[in-house]
Amino acid sequence: MFGKRHLRSSDERHRPAAPQPAALFARYERKLRARVRSIVTTSEANVEDACMYAWLMLLRHELDEVAEPYSWLTTIAVREAVKLERAERRTRPLVLDEYGAQARPGEELAAYDLLAHAAAIIQEAGLTARQLQMISLQLWGLSYEQIAVHTGDSRRTVERQILRARSKLAEALQTSGG
Repeated sequence: MFGKRHLRSSDERHRPAAPQPAALFARYERKLRARVRSIVTTSEANVEDACMYAWLMLLRHELDEVAEPYSWLTTIAVREAVKLERAERRTRPLVLDEYGAQARPGEELAAYDLLAHAAAIIQEAGLTARQLQMISLQLWGLSYEQIAVHTGDSRRTVERQILRARSKLAEALQTSGG
């Protein structure tokens, strides 16, 4: 009378039905965007892209496998927003004007000659754009932590890139006799 069949059907009756994607979207779409916006400082386009990515990932998974859809969506969207922001930071042009470095009157020519010589050594050294960006930021007085925040890399990556850039520059200086 109370065999396995009866117990199985009882278990199935207590299991809630998987929510429909449209109902989840209607319920959490605005809330998810607001949450991602409050956690990650990035552009509105990145927030939108990250949220849409999270929704797509939810559709790819079985909805009944996700116990807490809002928490799951938030985690996926925040991670994607951070990835998008880091990628965007890496491609932003370096703006040196914000650090206020200017030559004094009469020093323009000496500074120009020095820069021309430095540019030739840098070109000879074969620095990557990333190494050049990081070493430039360090020359402007930024710490490894500040450079990491600016570029979206870890502190260790910044250390490694600057170390490689310094090695290449030292080798180029030795070969050029400068």
